[in-house]
Amino acid sequence: MNNRIRSAVKLDFYTGRSSLKTTYVALLIIAIVLGFSTRLPLFSVLFTMVFAVFSAGTVFSAHEKAGSEKLYGILPLKKSEMITGRYLYALLIGVIGLVIAFVLDIVITLVLRQTLDTASVVASLSIGFAYFGFAVGVSYPIYLKFSFAKAYVFTMLPMYLIIILIILVMRISSRRGVANPFAGLLQFFTDHAVLIPVLGAVVGLAFLAVSAAIANLVYTRKEI
Repeated sequence: MNNRIRSAVKLDFYTGRSSLKTTYVALLIIAIVLGFSTRLPLFSVLFTMVFAVFSAGTVFSAHEKAGSEKLYGILPLKKSEMITGRYLYALLIGVIGLVIAFVLDIVITLVLRQTLDTASVVASLSIGFAYFGFAVGVSYPIYLKFSFAKAYVFTMLPMYLIIILIILVMRISSRRGVANPFAGLLQFFTDHAVLIPVLGAVVGLAFLAVSAAIANLVYTRKEI
């Protein structure tokens, strides 16, 4: 990573730092409540990664409010380097989200006195990262094209769908005699545990790489 790309990452971090603090406090509270209320630590992991997508997008809002996007027009920074820095920033947010999700999963599992299934933890983290790569991959080019304020509602549709899914599963799980709807999926991942982290990483990074290429095309045609 050259110094200009590193500077772009730092600029994004310092611009979005204040919103990240508030976001992650809210994230921890909601994820913990979900994990305990559903008695399914998996939901805490998925919600954490959904919220990580939101956190990665707030940098666009922060830049727009501060008018700092215009700095890229005067800084000795190529547009392609700005895009690379923005996606590396997103990747950093995703990794932080994974760490938080991992810790929450273990803590909630231990507090609920459930058996810690390593394969299930790895599977949920892998699915979470794949989702993160997909959601960020879809939203970033849209933010660059139309701005965060105009496109936010549409790019957060996956988050709303996850919340609806959580509510539905909570209702189903509360009924007696109803099997865990994720049992088959978790069993599949258990039987193929070795490939899970590799698949999750490859899928997530592939989405980000393709998105970065598209975002670069969009941004190079945009006037600052």
